[in-house]
Amino acid sequence: MEGFLHALYEYAQDRCVMPYLETWEYRRATCDLEADWTAFRSTLTAEQEQSLKALLDRERKVAYLEDQAIFSCGLSMGIGLGRL
Repeated sequence: MEGFLHALYEYAQDRCVMPYLETWEYRRATCDLEADWTAFRSTLTAEQEQSLKALLDRERKVAYLEDQAIFSCGLSMGIGLGRL
């Protein structure tokens, strides 16, 4: 079952999520965020940049696991509602 959930999650990420994010608001937010990160990173030393990169990588892994958990819960609820 775990492999099935993982495959569905990957499919949703690859094919279904982006249409929901293709909004002016999302594009503006990401563009502004990228500009702010670029400005912030330009103030860091090489050692600080490495530390930041390591922390952000760990944060991304946690966010990925949280996204998978949310997806699995949503799918379980959808299946449960489909049985009603």
